[in-house]
Order: sequence, then structure tokens, then C-alpha cells
Amino acid sequence: MVYTLGVVLFLVGVLVSIALHEVGHMLPAKKFGIKVTQYFVGFGKTVWSTQRGETEYGVKAFPLGGFIRMVG
Repeated sequence: MVYTLGVVLFLVGVLVSIALHEVGHMLPAKKFGIKVTQYFVGFGKTVWSTQRGETEYGVKAFPLGGFIRMVG
């Protein structure tokens, strides 16, 4: 049980780290007038996504990275 909790907490920490890293790309891009069309954590098939304004936010199947898509 303790091992499982440790693995889950580690994965959550990795996800939060990736998400914050990608925010570090997205916020300056938006500030300087670059359109950000996608903000995703993970790779592979989309598990969940939502559209807010011009940006689609989501989570992909393999949470081992992330990306934003910029236009302009």
C-alpha cells in the first residue's frame, strides 16, 4: 500500500512539473501576442480536453511530456 501511494505521488509530481513547464511557454507566448491553439500534457491519444477561448487544454494517454501549439 505504501509503495503504491509512493508511485502515485511520484506520477502526480511529474504531471504537475510538466504542466508548470508548459505554462512557462504558454504565458509568455500569449503575452507577446502569439496565438496558442493547444496546451496538452502527455502524448498519444487524447483522454480529456476542453476548449477555453482560442486554446484547447487537455490530457493525453501517456503523461511523459507535454506540448503547446503556437501560431504566429
